[in-house]
Amino acid sequence: MKKSVFTLFIVSLLLLFSSCEDVVQVKLDEGSKLYVIDAFITNQNQLQKVLVTQSDNYFSNQEAPVVSNAQVTLTDLTTNAQYSFTYTSDGEYVYDAGTQPKIDAINHVFELRVKIDGSEYTAMATQKRTAVIDSISAVYNDGTGGFGDGEPFYNCLLWARDKVDQTADYYWIKTYRNDTLFGGPSDLNTSIDGTNGEVFDANADTLDFTPPGIFLGFNSYQKNDVCKVEIHSISRECYNFLNQAVAQIQNGGLFATTPENVRTNIVTPSGAATKAIGWFNMASVVSEVKIVQ
Repeated sequence: MKKSVFTLFIVSLLLLFSSCEDVVQVKLDEGSKLYVIDAFITNQNQLQKVLVTQSDNYFSNQEAPVVSNAQVTLTDLTTNAQYSFTYTSDGEYVYDAGTQPKIDAINHVFELRVKIDGSEYTAMATQKRTAVIDSISAVYNDGTGGFGDGEPFYNCLLWARDKVDQTADYYWIKTYRNDTLFGGPSDLNTSIDGTNGEVFDANADTLDFTPPGIFLGFNSYQKNDVCKVEIHSISRECYNFLNQAVAQIQNGGLFATTPENVRTNIVTPSGAATKAIGWFNMASVVSEVKIVQ
């Protein structure tokens, strides 16, 4: 019955519009352009990247316009050490920590500055400590347990430990298969103290990670695949930002909630013609690799 009413409604609309002789052009408000700054910097010996782009029309199917004329610098406010980022392509500004000093200073406060057309956008972040990885184990599944398509596969489990004291630690657990990051919204694996909540002054000096984090998103592997796991330290604010962003991306369907603006820690200077959004985080990283056997 509901389907019939809905079909009748659609047909009525088609008849209504087909009977009109004048074409009505509806111009939608595209909104103001924004700068988008994506700066997740780590202490790893590799290229550190800051991505600077512009927001685009919601209905555009093009890549986001890049910003190629910015000046990007990072300053350790504790030691006053400065790191300059150089533009390469596609909106990326890079610092090569493989050939230059690593950006590795736990509990130091860093300031990011991005200057565009005379306006300087800033953000602050503290580089937090990370966890300890003991190992990665592979569990064989013959494919008959109701998961997958019936073909045998392996799941990898992470065995890691969190430092237990009065400091809450927030982590972003990244998982790779053969150097390819599982990067979809459903693959976001964040954790507080390796569990589902803060843990203060436990009896042991360290606390073992618990589900769901250790399951690594239940991603599957085949024999001789390489499973790589990285634990990135993030701030509490970054933890909330990531989870809010994923919630908005996946927000839809019958029980969708009212969309909301995703938070940012990028500060736009007074008088700037264009506002900036995005996020800046300083991470220390620990990693482990296992060849599935």
